[in-house]
Amino acid sequence: MLNTILKWLLILCAASLLVNGLLFAGTGNRTLLVNVASNAGLGVVLALYLGIIRKKQ
Repeated sequence: MLNTILKWLLILCAASLLVNGLLFAGTGNRTLLVNVASNAGLGVVLALYLGIIRKKQ
């Protein structure tokens, strides 16, 4: 159950990263750059946690 939740959160984070990256490339708004950085950080944390859970199983 936890694996499924983390996978969907990782997919949502990747999609948000893509959309915010495209918006930043189009507009150059610095607020979107902060969103891109936070999404990337959250994605890394989720990927690491998902890897740790898979090793335990």
